[in-house]
Amino acid sequence: MEQFTFVKRGYDPEEVDRYISTLEQVIKSYKEKDNAIKNAIISAQVAADNMIKNAKAQANEYKSQIAKELDKVGVEVERQRMQVQAFQDVYEGLIRKYLTEIDKQEISEIYARLEDVERLIERLKEADIMPAPTPEGMPASNTGYGPPPPREAPPPGFPPLPPAPISNPGLIN
Repeated sequence: MEQFTFVKRGYDPEEVDRYISTLEQVIKSYKEKDNAIKNAIISAQVAADNMIKNAKAQANEYKSQIAKELDKVGVEVERQRMQVQAFQDVYEGLIRKYLTEIDKQEISEIYARLEDVERLIERLKEADIMPAPTPEGMPASNTGYGPPPPREAPPPGFPPLPPAPISNPGLIN
């Protein structure tokens, strides 16, 4: 605290005026600093508000872009799903078609073979080379004992017969 000199009727007015002037300048300086701080705070607040506003706008733009991209991806996924379903339908149709054709073809082949066997049986009957069955239903020449009966040559148009099997291979020298 400032000390003033006593004069006749109180303190020295010049010293008091100088001191008051100094205090006024300090107060003015503090007010200027206070205003500068307030302005800086206001500017910082405005800048922060602008940054937040810009960030929100940019975030909304990104969200909008992402939503558009997700919609595109969703459309592409649905298109791919439809292609897979179409492929599966075609694939299953082809499988059904070829299985049906294979079944028909296999059955046709089986019928053709059965007809071949029937014709062979008829030709064998006509050629009279089938042995007469024994009472038990077995051909007499197929008893399993002794040498096999002599083989007749196949009728014309038939392939040659393979060699007769050996009934007891241990007796061969």
